[in-house]
Amino acid sequence: MNISASFTPSATNPENNGFTNTTPLSGYCATWPVYCPPGAFGIALPLELSLKRPIVANDVPRNNPYFGLSNKSRTIPVVNETTGETSEVTFRVSGFSATYSKVGYDYWWQGGQSFMYPNAPCQYGGPSVGNSVWYAFIWKVTSADGACYKVSTMDRTEPSRFYDMSIAYELKTPDPLKMSSGVYKGTASLTVGPGGNIDFGDVYEASDTMLNINFTLTVTHELKLTPAAGAQTVALQPCPAGKICSEDEGEANWERWMVSRVTPQLTGRSAFTLSSSGGFTVFMDCADQIGNECALTSDNSGQRVPMRVALNLPDNVIDTQTGSTVTGRPLLIGKSDGQNYFSTKAYGADKPGSIDFLVRQQDVDTMLATRPDTYRGAVTVIFDPNIY
Repeated sequence: MNISASFTPSATNPENNGFTNTTPLSGYCATWPVYCPPGAFGIALPLELSLKRPIVANDVPRNNPYFGLSNKSRTIPVVNETTGETSEVTFRVSGFSATYSKVGYDYWWQGGQSFMYPNAPCQYGGPSVGNSVWYAFIWKVTSADGACYKVSTMDRTEPSRFYDMSIAYELKTPDPLKMSSGVYKGTASLTVGPGGNIDFGDVYEASDTMLNINFTLTVTHELKLTPAAGAQTVALQPCPAGKICSEDEGEANWERWMVSRVTPQLTGRSAFTLSSSGGFTVFMDCADQIGNECALTSDNSGQRVPMRVALNLPDNVIDTQTGSTVTGRPLLIGKSDGQNYFSTKAYGADKPGSIDFLVRQQDVDTMLATRPDTYRGAVTVIFDPNIY
């Protein structure tokens, strides 16, 4: 059996932070959807049961129609086919349905008339349908211990079988915002037969001895950065600490410096909007650098001064390690293991962020020593969804 789910962020539904089950509906719930429990995921069970020896009246449950299902939660690891990253899904059978071939007016008194009313841990699941030769039923399956069965009050020697079987299931998926983009796959291999993961008792024989349930989770994250108009060219301006000044304010501050001779710092900002749903890392590359920072270089002398580059991210993005929002985070040159890893706690579309540039006061003194001059530099900032 193949079970699939996918996650793709939606600007129209940004609060949707979960997987959508994409498994095609099949089995009882596809044939008679009006009788299927609301919200149930139904899938055909590729097995049939045939009677291998007669049923004796009022025999033990295992010598009757007997359904020991995988009704306990089962955790299955899934692995990203590209990165090897692992996650987990939880699976539990929550319903069972089948068609029973019968002869004439056929009573099963134990647990109530007909197959509509099973014993615990199964419960009535909805109306049944049928005629004189077949009978289709559906049960809810709780997580209580035990198997579901029906005990015959009469001897049965005629051939009978259970076919068109299907299950309803609960699927708990991981948080896709904590997963990298890609396709994750895993398999639960369930043994079928007496004493197996799926146990149909001792008088009915299943058409196979193994059931493989293949799980596929597809994660398609969005990471889109859109620079603001003119944001790819930044002119640094003299400005008080912690401020970003306009060109007019910068000219006024240079005039104040002419009088006070108090050296200012230089700041600038490149604004952008970010759409994101998953994790990513941010780092930079520099045309010139001093130590672990990018540099500005003098047109006149080739003199270089360091420039601090810092990142401000939208409030829906947090530091993966600390869980804090990201303001004034210094960027590093090159991709660094374990540093500047960010997670999206809720999908955000076109949310504002910025990259700030700072030349410190003592380095501005160095620049002023060669005036009149122009200092230039180039910084490339990389937003990379491939964290590892």
